[in-house]
Amino acid sequence: MSQCDGSFRCGRSGWQALELRAVEIVFTTLLVLAIVAVTWFAAYVVYRLYADQG
Repeated sequence: MSQCDGSFRCGRSGWQALELRAVEIVFTTLLVLAIVAVTWFAAYVVYRLYADQG
């Protein structure tokens, strides 16, 4: 039976877990920035469509 309780560091050394966590934070941040950029651009396009009508 495994002693692993499902925690993040289960089966990894400290440095490997820390490095994996850092990579996860970087890519999560990039994902959030991409979502913000796409949302901003969509709102800007809608704004320009309505602003140019009048």
